[in-house]
Amino acid sequence: MAKKEDSPAKLAIIREWDAWSLEHPGDAEIQDCMLFFSFLEEERPDLLNFESSGDKWQDVHAWLLRERRVKD
Repeated sequence: MAKKEDSPAKLAIIREWDAWSLEHPGDAEIQDCMLFFSFLEEERPDLLNFESSGDKWQDVHAWLLRERRVKD
């Protein structure tokens, strides 16, 4: 469920994860998140065009953790 503070970029990344993870079933652990981020870099770089004060991998990983899509 979307929260008031959720950015359009975060929502798009979460939607893409949900679709991607259906085709790549796993344990939703950090290695899956890294594979997903590599997929974004190669196939969906448009989704990584968001403002970040640091490392976009860290942003994406944190979003997926907070939304309970992956676990560390």
